[in-house]
Amino acid sequence: MKYKIQFLLFLAIACTVKPEMEGEFSILQGEVQFVDSVRLDDTNFSFAVVYNPKIYNDSILGLGEGSFLGIHLFNSQSGNFIASFESDSIDSYQLPKKNYANFSIRGDSIFLLNNLTRRVYAFGVDKSYRGYYDLDFGTTMHKPEFLTFFERSEGKFLLSSVYDGPLSERFLHSKIVSVFDSKSHILATFGTYPMSYTEGNLVLSQNEIKILKHGHVFILNVAGEPILKQYNIKGDLVGVFPLISEYFDPEIGYYDSDPFSAPLTDQFNGLASDLTSDKMVFYASYHSFDTQERDYGLKSYKWMLMKIDLEQMTIQETQLADVWHLNEVANLIPQVKGDTITIIIRNQDETLYLKRLLFK
Repeated sequence: MKYKIQFLLFLAIACTVKPEMEGEFSILQGEVQFVDSVRLDDTNFSFAVVYNPKIYNDSILGLGEGSFLGIHLFNSQSGNFIASFESDSIDSYQLPKKNYANFSIRGDSIFLLNNLTRRVYAFGVDKSYRGYYDLDFGTTMHKPEFLTFFERSEGKFLLSSVYDGPLSERFLHSKIVSVFDSKSHILATFGTYPMSYTEGNLVLSQNEIKILKHGHVFILNVAGEPILKQYNIKGDLVGVFPLISEYFDPEIGYYDSDPFSAPLTDQFNGLASDLTSDKMVFYASYHSFDTQERDYGLKSYKWMLMKIDLEQMTIQETQLADVWHLNEVANLIPQVKGDTITIIIRNQDETLYLKRLLFK
């Protein structure tokens, strides 16, 4: 009965929420409790950068890395290495050498996105070749974007996309999510960057953050006023949730001529939820600086975690890491299990860990 009530509540929220959200969030005190830590067996790797870490089937951690040569799988419970999917380790099909950073696992199949060729390769987890899909963007001037979002769901592909034109026009013309049918024909493109991104020269650390939950795509903008938007997969905007924060600074640091001299900008870098639960609870991680002035601001860096409860309209925030992690691996895993959040982080012992924690 509890499950049915929660499911009906989710349907009511999904169907009745308006694009202009009424009411405001309340901020509550937040604190995390670490549950356990698993050391990843990265002996044969050099993970200076980790892209799109995700957990599937409750036990398979997959990720891309800085060389863009392939996707690597680990057991999320033991930390043991499972397999790599790259051209040098697959005999069943000759993969192109590079441009892999995102993937999706469904059952015993793994789908590898090559964002350069606009093609998805399908393999069994035993590395048996199962075919490929050419992503047909039709007449839209778009292409895949390798960060944040790629999922295989109910025979469809949903992925991050970006306008295939000059950088100066990207924020203005991009639709940031594209949906393809079972034959890889485009069904919808939706989501836009905030107009504030076009008001000056701007370089962001990544694309807008997205997750798929119960047939809806939730998109959180990286910089500026934080807003969580909810779309159905047809591209209809069905929910807008302006977020509030005690620590996130919405002021954007534009640059004049040198992007490396731009004022520091707080940026979101992760979005997570229990994707099997009807609870409308989300977690977001972000980089925070005390000031936009670079010399002092870099020394004040914090990696923060926010809990967003859309049913209770509450927000909690807490700090996860400090300045040592400014240039180190620190990622929020999109898949939450119950109330347990997972992060992948490099500790000061130079070892890579999966850590599970609870918001109290």
